[in-house]
Amino acid sequence: MLNKLVSAIRLLFSKNKYLFFVLALCFGFIAVCAYGVYSEHLWMPYLVFGVIGVYILVFHLEKFFYLMALIVPFSIELKELQPGVSFGFSLPSELMLAGMTVLFLVRIALDNSYPLIITKHKISLVILFYLFWLFLTSISSTLPEVSFKFFAAKLWFIVPVYFLFAQYMKKDIRSAVRFLLCYATGLAVVICITTYKHMGLPDVRAAYWVMSPFYNDHTAYGAILAFFISILSVMPFMKSLSKWQRRYALILLVPVIVGLYLSFSRAAWLSVVIASGLCIVLLLKIRIRLVFLSIITLAVLFFSFQTEIMNRLSKNTQDSSAGNFVEHIQSATNITSDASNIERLNRWSAALKMFREKPVLGWGAGTYQFNYASYQNPAYRTIITTNAGTGGNAHSEYFGPLCETGVIGLVSVLLLITTSLWTGIRTFRKAKRQELRLLSLMSVLALTTYFCHGILNNFLDTEKLAIPVFGAMAIIAVCNILMKQETN
Repeated sequence: MLNKLVSAIRLLFSKNKYLFFVLALCFGFIAVCAYGVYSEHLWMPYLVFGVIGVYILVFHLEKFFYLMALIVPFSIELKELQPGVSFGFSLPSELMLAGMTVLFLVRIALDNSYPLIITKHKISLVILFYLFWLFLTSISSTLPEVSFKFFAAKLWFIVPVYFLFAQYMKKDIRSAVRFLLCYATGLAVVICITTYKHMGLPDVRAAYWVMSPFYNDHTAYGAILAFFISILSVMPFMKSLSKWQRRYALILLVPVIVGLYLSFSRAAWLSVVIASGLCIVLLLKIRIRLVFLSIITLAVLFFSFQTEIMNRLSKNTQDSSAGNFVEHIQSATNITSDASNIERLNRWSAALKMFREKPVLGWGAGTYQFNYASYQNPAYRTIITTNAGTGGNAHSEYFGPLCETGVIGLVSVLLLITTSLWTGIRTFRKAKRQELRLLSLMSVLALTTYFCHGILNNFLDTEKLAIPVFGAMAIIAVCNILMKQETN
């Protein structure tokens, strides 16, 4: 009887060569889990997800990329999971991004097969200059360990989401829609979770923190929602998409709109209004030069009458309110008693003082939060001001780089913004294929929401915003390349 059983097992393994390997893995995993429970290391069973992830990363990199886009909205900072950790690192998204960056660079070094046309594109060149200057200012940084960590994070934000993603789109432009819908799907689930939590809380001020731990606060949450309103509003008009994709985009748009309203982020609301105005300008084929001329004129008028304007603003004493939409809008110009507004003035004032001290190379990327305490203006102190300067960054995508990487650092950021937007607008106006035109349009509008929002906040040092922002730049670059190829 025993001999027959052994013979049957041998026959089974001879016909199924991989069965022994699979069983060995299963028993090995059970043994690891048992040891983890016995030793009270309850995180050990989750190693199986790591093994599966490494397999997908190595053998199915493109699928891993879309999986990353889906998971990013759910990522949680390590310090939320492990109290006492001082540095920022999101799990599992940043681990996935770092893995993709290393594998992508190794593959490029081994087979040297990356399309040169992408590398030579003007947006790519500006990004490379931006990274080069970050590296240079990290060397001269006042806190090199902080700056090089910041630089490394920028690498794994940009390399996979811009260069790798652009390579996929060069082969199949529909990759852009897959990427955006993956991120939007994860975001929609986060919105539903956040809204459900919000409904169960009687205090309306919960709108400022209820999206935690997925997003740090309501401003970052509002920024990503404003970004995807532009994406999901345009996508249903793309004839190249299937019916289910267009309908799915409309379905996702509903929670995004609801989430944007409940975020109570004034900057996000304003950015959507500005992007809507730009959309009208582009659809009506109004010359962009006229728009820029109008902006310059308004700027000149502001500086000409800044005393009168500031006096007028100082009379506004309406504080922000999460329970009243009108009052919350009115508080946007309150620079007298609204703590959030005044604290931004405090951060910007400190950034300018720091810039004057180190105007060329700056203090080093990512170092503002560790150096601004002594540069705060007593006139802008509020209940949220800290003497130790533990309040975070400069609250601006422009003042932050100015003091951290000097005037050339700010120029690199402005070049990145203007080059991306101008290229996207030209592609929208000149491309013959509707698919390229609308992909460019949605990317331009989405970037407009973010960089308008960036006047008041900065989130490009987090993967939650950096991934869609640099992804939109990649979409614009590839659409521009394909447009040129089709017209030549």
